[in-house]
This record gives sequence, C-alpha cells and structure tokens, in this order.
Amino acid sequence: MSEMSGTTNGTKGLPDTFGTGTGPAGGIPGPRRGPWTTREIVVGSVLAVASGFLFWGWGLLWSTVVMPFIPFPFHYLLAGTWMLGGIIVPYVIRRPGAALLGELVAAFVSMLPGNQWGVSTMLSGLVQGVGAELVFGAGGWRRYSTPMLMGAGAVAGVLSLTFDSFYYGYWQMYSTGAILAAGAFMAVSGAVLGGLLSKVLADSLTRAGVFAGLAIARERRNARG
Repeated sequence: MSEMSGTTNGTKGLPDTFGTGTGPAGGIPGPRRGPWTTREIVVGSVLAVASGFLFWGWGLLWSTVVMPFIPFPFHYLLAGTWMLGGIIVPYVIRRPGAALLGELVAAFVSMLPGNQWGVSTMLSGLVQGVGAELVFGAGGWRRYSTPMLMGAGAVAGVLSLTFDSFYYGYWQMYSTGAILAAGAFMAVSGAVLGGLLSKVLADSLTRAGVFAGLAIARERRNARG
C-alpha cells in the first residue's frame, strides 16, 4: 500500500488507500478516512490470525474426513468456512481493504504449518478477499447488514470455486453440471458459514465488550439510542 497522510484519533497506522468520501444524507456513515488506528490494526490482525488457525485445522479435517467421505460437488457445501476471514474482519473494523487483510493474513497463517495446497493457499486467499471486497465496495463500504455479509460470503465462495476449477483442472475432471452445482453449493456455504457465522461470532463478542471503541460497537451503541 502506498502511504497517505492523515491520522485518526491521533494514532498513526495502516494507510486507508481505498476509503474516500462520506456517507449519504440517509444517515449511513461513509468509510472512515485516514490511516487505521492501532486498535483497528491489532484487532483486525488478531481476528485474521485466529481465522488462519481455524483454516489450518479445517484443512486437516478436509483432507482426512470431508474429501474421503463426501464426493464432489457436495463437499463444497462445507467449504464456506474459508470465507470467514474475509467477512468477520471487515464486519468488525468497517474499513476498505479489511476483507483483503483478513483473507490474506488468514491464508498465510494457515499455510505456515504446512498444508496440502502450499502456495496456492495465498492465491485462494487473494481471490476470496477480492470477492468479499467487491461486495462491500458495491455498498460504498458503508453497509454491513446480514444480507450484505451473506452476499459477500457467497460472491467470495463463487470466485473461489471458479479459481479452483481452473487451477485444479475441474473442467477436465468433472461435468459442467457438476461444476455448476459446486458453484451453487459454494454460494450457499459461503453465505452461511462465511457470512452468517461471522455475524453471529462478531455480535457475540461485541456484546461481551471485546470490540469496545470499534465501528461495530459504535453501531450497536447508536442502535440502542
């Protein structure tokens, strides 16, 4: 990311190279300008790292339980878990670029101990992060409702399946109908296990006070009046 000037709450941090503008008159705040605060960087990174460890563990189950017993395309009904990093981080932080941060850091962490996908893990993380970022960007990085989160998970999932189809040669291995079914399953799984699950987890942690001072907590406080 290129450097940009400006501070938020007097704290220097990660530049916000995507966020500009303010929200419309309807009361929905626009994406915050200036660099990320130190708290945003720390919380976003911790969530991404935690997601990475979850991805690593899920990868072990994937290779030992899911793949041997659930055939293609049905195992994609369980693949939405890998969208979680790109949904929970932006839902909590509410910053442009947070979905990419979440997925890329999570992918890197899950790759470090070793997994069956190697460096392609980072490519998958990039694709998934871009997919989620596109949806949040379409909402001007202002909307983080349940449908928006589920939509981000679904789009990230479909793009991930598209990447898998070309990278792993699905077109030579499976019928077009099976691949399209995998795409539909991945959309549903991404929406539920990526989008909805992220909301449930983040809302629970917000009620517990874990995210005090962050955008998600401010929104909750304002909603209560």
